[in-house]
Amino acid sequence: MRRRAHAAFLGLVTLSLLGVPGCADEEVSPVNPDTSTTGEPPGDGVDPGDGVALGGLEGDVEVVVDDRGAPHIYATTFQDAVMVQGYLMARDRFPQMEMIRRNVTGRLAEFIGPLSPEALQADIAARVIGFKRIADRIYDELPADDLSRVALDAFAAGVNVYIQEVRDGKVTLSDGAYLLTVLLLSKPDVFTDWTPQDSLAIGRFLAHTLSYDADEKVQLTRMAAAAAATFPAGDPRAGIFRDFYSFAPAQAAFTRDGFPNVGTDTGTRAVLPKRFDPAQTPQKRPGRPPLGPPLPALDVLAATQGFFELAGRLRDKLGDEFRGSNNWVVSGAKTASGAPLLANDPHLSLPSPPLFWVAHLNTTRAGGDLNVQGLALAGLPGVLLGYNDHIAWGATTAGHDVTDVYEETITEGQGGAADTVLFNGEQVPIEIVTETIKVAGKDDVVIELERVPHHGFIIPTIVDGKVEPRASTTALSVRWTGDEPSGELGAFLGLDLAKDVAEAQAALEQFEVGAQSFVVIDRAGDIFWSTQSRVPIRAEAAMTWDPETGTGLSPAMVLPGDGSAEWIGTLEDRYLPHDINPARGFIATANNDLVGVTADANPFNDAHYIGYSFDPGYRIARITERLEELTAAGGVTPEDMSRLQGDHQSPLGRLLAPSFVEAAARAAEERAAPGTHPALAALLAAASAEDLDALAVAAARLSAWTSHETPTGVDIGDGAPPASEVEDSIAATIFNVSMLELVSLAFGDEATALGAQPSSAAIARVLQSAILAPQQLATFDPALGDTVLWDDLATPAMESRDERIARAMLAAVSALRDRLGADMAGWQWGRLHTVRFASQVPMLAGGSPVTLPTEDDAKFPGGFPRPGDNFGVDAANFGMWDTDSFDYGYGAVQRLVVEVTPDGPRAWNALPGGQHFAPESPHHADEAERWRRNQAPEMYFTDEAVRAHEESRVVFVPGG
Repeated sequence: MRRRAHAAFLGLVTLSLLGVPGCADEEVSPVNPDTSTTGEPPGDGVDPGDGVALGGLEGDVEVVVDDRGAPHIYATTFQDAVMVQGYLMARDRFPQMEMIRRNVTGRLAEFIGPLSPEALQADIAARVIGFKRIADRIYDELPADDLSRVALDAFAAGVNVYIQEVRDGKVTLSDGAYLLTVLLLSKPDVFTDWTPQDSLAIGRFLAHTLSYDADEKVQLTRMAAAAAATFPAGDPRAGIFRDFYSFAPAQAAFTRDGFPNVGTDTGTRAVLPKRFDPAQTPQKRPGRPPLGPPLPALDVLAATQGFFELAGRLRDKLGDEFRGSNNWVVSGAKTASGAPLLANDPHLSLPSPPLFWVAHLNTTRAGGDLNVQGLALAGLPGVLLGYNDHIAWGATTAGHDVTDVYEETITEGQGGAADTVLFNGEQVPIEIVTETIKVAGKDDVVIELERVPHHGFIIPTIVDGKVEPRASTTALSVRWTGDEPSGELGAFLGLDLAKDVAEAQAALEQFEVGAQSFVVIDRAGDIFWSTQSRVPIRAEAAMTWDPETGTGLSPAMVLPGDGSAEWIGTLEDRYLPHDINPARGFIATANNDLVGVTADANPFNDAHYIGYSFDPGYRIARITERLEELTAAGGVTPEDMSRLQGDHQSPLGRLLAPSFVEAAARAAEERAAPGTHPALAALLAAASAEDLDALAVAAARLSAWTSHETPTGVDIGDGAPPASEVEDSIAATIFNVSMLELVSLAFGDEATALGAQPSSAAIARVLQSAILAPQQLATFDPALGDTVLWDDLATPAMESRDERIARAMLAAVSALRDRLGADMAGWQWGRLHTVRFASQVPMLAGGSPVTLPTEDDAKFPGGFPRPGDNFGVDAANFGMWDTDSFDYGYGAVQRLVVEVTPDGPRAWNALPGGQHFAPESPHHADEAERWRRNQAPEMYFTDEAVRAHEESRVVFVPGG
């Protein structure tokens, strides 16, 4: 079941459901909820000579805000630039920043209290994972003069200047932040300063979201056990686990052909973090040992689900099951200008305001070496994704496997001694870590967490949102590379300052957790890609899984914790997937299998193990197809890159719609000549003539849908769309509604029997195979000539592929008639497929004015109509299981295109929402209007461009 990122983001229920009277017990002064800041910089319109005092500055800082609301910060020192960045970000985004840091550090309940039980549950999840604990360790290890520490301290100081202004009543929080005004500002002991550790915790939360997959591994183990029990050997569906949870890609498109430097060492490197010495660890596994022990008991696996449910809500704050990204770079030899091009559109949740904030930091005007522009994550200093005078860079999640789950055998301690786990034949004491959670108006909640020293924390049993004492001598622990200190912020700050690809590589030496596919281009014309991170090498005993038989062990599932399946080293940098200036003239990544380890459906039998869970490959296949066409023609332009980012061809429609048409045609043949296709007779006999006529019309529309484009087909504010777009839009509606009906009809019975639905990506892969290549499935029956999955477990009849497809199309026609009306001409895709950017700050009552569009918006009450569908390049995924909902809440958080010329960068971008939290600001929704139209105007980077688009200017001076 897909997760609703836009609804789950808050980690809270709507507080209005709990009743506003819950606030009556608080001793607060009356506050007008409509009182707000203007959302504009302090001192707008003042003469720069007047200056605005800002305590802590070393020199004057000029800030120009352009007509898109983006600040250009001109300072004499790096420290001053970042301090002003912190102040300005807080000015624009403080309510969002406050909610994010409280979610991540586990401090919601201390100001929300009993108003929302979910607040305490969210705190428990954050405390178990321990973002604040690891942030403390990272900060404590930073030398005083380390650039990361300088940035963190300066940024926190800037945020705290703004926080003090709020405390002093000099500014008030805007409309949409009334929850904070009522429940937080009235509690001085709870309304604390921003700390450097808050920023680090947010950064580690982002890495966790993109690389921690313990829940997926436990779920895979559960499903393997459930499949074996439900459909044992001899059952026609005995191979269902292999089908539902295959490691094979749906589209075999890879970034490069195999690992680099295997066989012949070309000398290229991805750059490995220096603290690990791969020379001291094996880089290639020996022969396979015997198969491992059986899977853990189902009750042990089930005991983890309460925690994973809470942790999933927290993780979904940055995206649902579809979170990912696209990036690609094109050599100057293939472009119109002769300069290299970069494109990057990360796919995360789409709140209002966006997760990222545009910033331009410059010390070069004062003789420094910093001139960088791009995206800063709300709550973090510097620029994470962007460009400077010399390079541009982007990132996508690489999918390297850096988490393992272990089954621990526990012995109870005697005479007050600690409980122990069995490891390498010895009993190792379990450590206890205590977390105290403050709850407003109630006693503190104290939880004791168990930690296995050589692995990590034992997954606690959580029932009804409360941590229960462990009652079993068997439990699961998690080891994740992110539980150790590392320097990702330093890597990004190094990119901010890098002058070429070589310096970018040097900067990325610090990047260890949350593996990314970084792409970089520079003025010299180089294009570079690397997947920076610490990738553990597993013992051979952990690599015995055989997909054909479903036996053995793999890091994709729970491993024994007895010491036989440990991390034995770190993969050497020469083997981490990377490339530089490839002959074909471009590099592209889209969370896909980067080097083809899943091509044989077994990622555990290659020269090196890097991961098992990747995007199914639809996006990278389309991106590669278009880039091959563009580079073959030559003369690639920035406009070509933007158009590719906005590609809305339906990958599943292109593959499967012809089969829908064929099934409907056979239904028509059976209707005209009964007995032609007897497997369809019962279905047609039960259908009305009206429905069968509508089925024929729907099939004709799908047959004419040769572009497989998915436009909205409605007026999005620019006038009526062309008739051709309307026709494509209606076809997209028919296909997508039919497809979801088909998934439920074909696979819902098996999913119910197993107790869980496979992910949308997994079920799309199964659907594709079942329709186009059923012989590839383990559930293929040679006697039937098809997979048995088409058959409904609940009926005595043997349903066929055509029967299921035709029935799904009939169900879709009926559902659309009820929802959109009897006239098929009104079934435009944009009436169903919408996006809404929800506020991250809950309201005490009613909808938030920060949400875009608001729930009472006259033109778009259901959200902004959007093109695209599942697994398309321009991410707009609504999932494969919910037949009633086609909206989405995750997608491109930027659409960046950069051309790095010998004279510097030219960049184009748009964000899903504005720079400012305040709904009354002109820069609250302006970027959203561009984004939803897939427009990405040029950014202002040069002094001339900034001056030409200046909206306001202020000078900050030391003092205050």
